Parts: sequence; C-alpha cells; structure tokens
Amino acid sequence: MERQPKMYNTGADYALAIIGGKWKSVILYLLAGHPRRTSELVKQLGTSYKVLSDQLREMIDAGLVIRKSFNTIPPHVEYRLTPEGENLYAALRYLNYWGENRAKQTGDIKIMCTDEMKQVGDDGLCVITKKHLNHWCQEIVKSKDKDISI
Repeated sequence: MERQPKMYNTGADYALAIIGGKWKSVILYLLAGHPRRTSELVKQLGTSYKVLSDQLREMIDAGLVIRKSFNTIPPHVEYRLTPEGENLYAALRYLNYWGENRAKQTGDIKIMCTDEMKQVGDDGLCVITKKHLNHWCQEIVKSKDKDISI
C-alpha cells in the first residue's frame, strides 16, 4: 500500500512544523557555529535532559542536527548543525530581524533580548535562559504594580 505524502499549505508552513515548539529554534541558535555537549545545552536552556533529548532526536530525524559519540570514559556526545540546519538558522535570523522591525513599528511591543544582544555584538536569535525568564517575570510584576498604583 502506497503512503500518501503529508500536505502543507506553503513551504513556510512545512518549515514551521519542523521547528515548532518551545525549544527547537533556541537549540538551533545554540548549535550555530560550534558543537555543544548535552550538559552545556541543558545548562543554557534550563530544561530537563528528557525534554532536550526528545527535541534533539526530532531535529536529528528532520536532518537538522548531527549527533557524534566519542568512545571515551566518561561518554562524550556532541551535537552540531547539519548544512540544512545552518540554512534554517540563517532563515530564522531573518525572521528575527523582521520581528524586531515589526515591534519597532508598532511601538507597544517589547523584545527583551534585542538591546542586550546588540551590546555584545550578537545579531542572532535570543537564547532563552533561566536568567531571561526571571528578568521577564520581574518586568511583568513591575508593570502590574504600576497599573495598580494608577
């Protein structure tokens, strides 16, 4: 029996289906330009090993990431982007640029990482870390306090 191909409305729809979810675009950013070990990724993301492992497995299956095992003690595993993953990262950088410009035009949208990244000379995607999440929570509390005092 012949399998029917999956149908998507557009190429963008297909691309977003591949990197959909909370962590995949951030993992792409972290792997751009250099390989990382599992523990480094967990530390940067602030997620569990299981969640990271599931996301990496899906990205490997999609052909975006390569897993390389080293025969050492303790075991050493590195992940890096494939050429397809690098191409997708480039597309995400443009999407990030578009989102920043759109936020400037509307004026009522704040992108937390933009200014901090410009200071360090990084024009890629923001990496959501525990530090950022804590900062965002504090910003939300501050804005709610201002609304209450008015």
